[in-house]
Amino acid sequence: MRTLLTALCLALAALPLWRMTHSRTVPVADVPGTTVAETPVTVPFQLQLSAPAKRVVLRDEADEVLWESSAAVDGMVEATWPRLPRNIQLQVDWVTPGAPRYFAKLRLDPPGSETVTHVFDASSDLDDLWELP
Repeated sequence: MRTLLTALCLALAALPLWRMTHSRTVPVADVPGTTVAETPVTVPFQLQLSAPAKRVVLRDEADEVLWESSAAVDGMVEATWPRLPRNIQLQVDWVTPGAPRYFAKLRLDPPGSETVTHVFDASSDLDDLWELP
């Protein structure tokens, strides 16, 4: 009798575990038209620099230039991108090297989503990658 009750309890405990670990397939209906990924979105951004820079480049995951300035940049830059990338690579060449630490603060305001901010820092020229959440 105890063996039968123990087996029954183990089976009842295994059922919820099995349901949590096995995914259900949900049929997806084909909807004509553009998807969310294809819809063009303008993404405003702000880039704040801790020191004057002689060159700033923002690239996406495919190494395409999202925004670039070969002229001197000082303080804050506000502009837009034609789309929201998955990864952002920031390259900054500072005017005067030798400061203890440099930083660049990038803030994105994608429409329909929360504002995201990231701070890049280095002791020399910046060349860093940010994977967006």
